[in-house]
Amino acid sequence: MRDRQPLSLYRIQLRNGVDFPAVTAQLADLDALGVTHIYLSPILEARPGSTHGYDVTDPRRVDAELGGENGLRALADAAHAHGLGLVADLVPNHVGVDPANRWWTDLLAEGPGGPAARRFDVDWEPALPGAGGKVILPVLGAPYGEVLAAGGLEVAADDGRPWVAYHEHRFPLAAGSMAAHDDLHELLEAQHYRLVHWRIGDRVVNYRRFFAINELAAVRVEDEAVFDDVHGTILRLLTEGVLDGLRIDHVDGLADPTGYVRRLAAQAPQGTWIVVEKILGPGERMPDWPVAGGTGYDFLGDVTRLFVDPAAEDAFTALAAEFESWPGSAPGGGSRPDDWRAAARAAKTEMLDGCLAADADRLARRLQLACAEDLVARDVDLVSCRAAVTALVAALPVYRTYTVPGETARGEDAALLEEAMETARAEAPGVSDHLWAFARDALGGRRAATPALARFAVRFAQVSSAAMAKGVEDTFLYRQHRLLALNEVGVEPVPFGHDVAAFHAANSRRAERCPAGLLTTSTHDTKRGEDVRLRSAALTELPAEWAGAVRRWRGTHAHLLDDQAAQYLLYQTLVGIWPPGGARDRLPALRERVHAYAQKALREAALRTTWADPDLAFEAGVRDFLAALLADDSPFLDELDALGQRVNAIAVTSSLSQVVLRCTSPGVPDTYQGTEGWTDDLVDPDNRRPVDPAERSARLRALEAAHPADLLAAPVDGLVKTWVLARTLRARRERPGAFGAQGEYLPLEVTGRWAAHVVAFARLAPDGDAVVVVASRLPRAVMGDALAPPVGEVWADTAVALPDDLAGTAWRDALGGPGAAGDRLPLAQVLSALPVALLVARGPALTRE
Repeated sequence: MRDRQPLSLYRIQLRNGVDFPAVTAQLADLDALGVTHIYLSPILEARPGSTHGYDVTDPRRVDAELGGENGLRALADAAHAHGLGLVADLVPNHVGVDPANRWWTDLLAEGPGGPAARRFDVDWEPALPGAGGKVILPVLGAPYGEVLAAGGLEVAADDGRPWVAYHEHRFPLAAGSMAAHDDLHELLEAQHYRLVHWRIGDRVVNYRRFFAINELAAVRVEDEAVFDDVHGTILRLLTEGVLDGLRIDHVDGLADPTGYVRRLAAQAPQGTWIVVEKILGPGERMPDWPVAGGTGYDFLGDVTRLFVDPAAEDAFTALAAEFESWPGSAPGGGSRPDDWRAAARAAKTEMLDGCLAADADRLARRLQLACAEDLVARDVDLVSCRAAVTALVAALPVYRTYTVPGETARGEDAALLEEAMETARAEAPGVSDHLWAFARDALGGRRAATPALARFAVRFAQVSSAAMAKGVEDTFLYRQHRLLALNEVGVEPVPFGHDVAAFHAANSRRAERCPAGLLTTSTHDTKRGEDVRLRSAALTELPAEWAGAVRRWRGTHAHLLDDQAAQYLLYQTLVGIWPPGGARDRLPALRERVHAYAQKALREAALRTTWADPDLAFEAGVRDFLAALLADDSPFLDELDALGQRVNAIAVTSSLSQVVLRCTSPGVPDTYQGTEGWTDDLVDPDNRRPVDPAERSARLRALEAAHPADLLAAPVDGLVKTWVLARTLRARRERPGAFGAQGEYLPLEVTGRWAAHVVAFARLAPDGDAVVVVASRLPRAVMGDALAPPVGEVWADTAVALPDDLAGTAWRDALGGPGAAGDRLPLAQVLSALPVALLVARGPALTRE
């Protein structure tokens, strides 16, 4: 009998050959792995041939390409037979732009007067002359007149219906327009859309998009009828028990996230497990929403910093400065602590003047219209409004605030707005005081919510979240390369690392606020896989070796590539993806993957090449550089392999610790597909490559006769990671009281020589069940120069001290170690087989004072 509340998830990327029957075939193995729920990428009907499912074309139907609703129900029945449940990813913010999307084609065919208009967020009075009442579609490969004259546009029949055809695009015709116009230009002018050159699209597009993606059009789920259409099928599947929970994609894009989650929670079956993709800034708290929590990027940042040595920060800053890879620095110089914040603001500003220009312009017009209702602020020009919104959005240190127009902002939001206002004033000194005062009051809920003011305040929050994603995640993080482990979604480059006390504090907050929120270390959106990140972090434990190697490589290969920052990015990337045992047996595939990554990373950085205007000569030089480094007979490979094996000796221990910490910290752990073994994933689409279920089956079979010490001694195949993951997930499933939302989190004291290199805590259940978790961190110092695994006597006098009410317990190690007893657990004994331990016990109820 399954519990509908998840204790652990396994994420599966559907499509690309993976459908519901394919998932059904994996259920026995996933049950054996120890998970309680299968976490599916979007299941609703998407664009034909979609590779990810976030481009939904009909939210009322389960995708037939995956097996349809009958296939989903068969999967659910099979999962339930194994005691497993299903969680689905839901996309309420946007839909795919495609002729298969009836809502979209109705919008284009009927315009602002049709029923579909209420579904989409369209500015029907755009600034582009002649485009009033039309949807502006930036799809043409050249200016409209050139395309028309060249015969690129034509009327074609498809399924008995006439369409305007342009290459693969199809656009519907308004009713009666075909009969009324013989001339093609006149026919196009009579439509409810305007086709324009793609190069002006970001400056004139008038429908809200998912960030800057023209093929994903935002929908207005704040409209109750639209909400019902988008959620009807999913809510029915929850009510009927086919689904047990939801992950809500991009909640920050919605007009009213608070109202949305409250409506969703009210209409879902009581107690439905719901998490929202809310990326928290430093110190930011999840709003008071009726959800289990977020999707785990805050945990990802906390656990990553645990394996970054803060003592190496100055060395890495200086090295990045040499390679022109850290903001505010020059070769041979240092940088001020806040220079990176200025660089991040600059990147956001670039996006607001570039791919988000139409959104920023529209926001400025909304501010001006709102000001017109105020006798003091009415005398403002559009240029000042544009300068104000650009500076203020760029200065906001979080994705968005959640003030409801007309309601006083919560204290946290008010403080963030004041901080941003102070920075913005300095960035835009020409903006008048009365305009700043009006904007502060409007966004802080200090003014009555007139329709014009509400439209400005709502759109400000939506634009600010897009600017953070495009400016910081997708631009700034590709420009600074001080330590790639910290270039991640929801993670800032400072602090460089943190100590055990900081990790405990974060986990304690998690236990108090979101004890059933998601915990993750790899997702379909992370910039690097979990082990790639840890190999990068391991470099901070080898700072002199890393600096010597990368300087030597620069001297050897400077003639191959004249961009030092790109070199530094790629050297660090190659170390990050170099697995235990090396990668010489997979060089052809690795070359192609790294080249594809380099092209994306450098275009996202938008310094030497861009998506819109690629510098093909520069990109060819990067490809030649990588080809030389990764040639079969390249001396560089020997050096990379030598350093890579030392890095992996450290990262193996860190990875095992990260697995245990993710699976035992307060929250619900998510295991991303394929991460049972060592990972070398880079940013999407690399991290969405299909995985081989047969490999997981073979791993699980191999564990049946294995011993953990033997697996650690020969870690190349990654079986030791599979062992730790499976044993920890099974222990978690067997002890829902200790690991569930009611389980207490108790940091434990560690004493002795290597105390700073150990994380230890207990999870306590209301019924008396108890678990003690021990994990190594920054293991290089413990391992010695030979980098031998940190097990056994190397731990010397280091021990975990137990409180009195746990001291009388005999502990068994669920990971196969010897266990221990007494009030002090000597790590020379507890960690004699593995550098991690999961000590379990059951006894009389434990009384906590």
